[in-house]
Amino acid sequence: MNEFSSAAFYPVAVMVLAAAVLVVSFKNLIYSALAMIACFAGVAALFVLLHAELLASAQILLYVGAISILILFAIMLTRNRGGEVKLFFHQQAWMAIPVVAIVGLILIIVIGSAHYNAADTAQNPGTKDLASMLFNQYAFPFELVSLVLLVAIVGAILLAKKEKIK
Repeated sequence: MNEFSSAAFYPVAVMVLAAAVLVVSFKNLIYSALAMIACFAGVAALFVLLHAELLASAQILLYVGAISILILFAIMLTRNRGGEVKLFFHQQAWMAIPVVAIVGLILIIVIGSAHYNAADTAQNPGTKDLASMLFNQYAFPFELVSLVLLVAIVGAILLAKKEKIK
């Protein structure tokens, strides 16, 4: 990372973490969705800082654009925009605190003791190289994923149609 990227990383990372905490803290679902959009935009900014412009544009198009709008529409089409406090804090939530502490400690130990073999230059293929790999080397898995998504869409339509008949 160059000097500007290092100086810009910390404020963006703090913004992403703050937005993530706000997503789960707000009781109003619309405010949570707006905080989620801020979190997604911050992740896109982190991709830009890492000089991964293709991932940043995909993050903006897919998550900030499509997924967030879908979630906002789903919230607005349902009439429940908030809930009771007991819905947000489960009675067994006290068990999560030690589990999160243990998992966090394990992650800190593993990340702190890891040895990274970083190269001097980033291995970031351009869009031309990525398209070549996607449509030549990985053409079959790409088509297989599209087939699985098509089956999932048809299955969702059939399930929704059966629910309306009843």
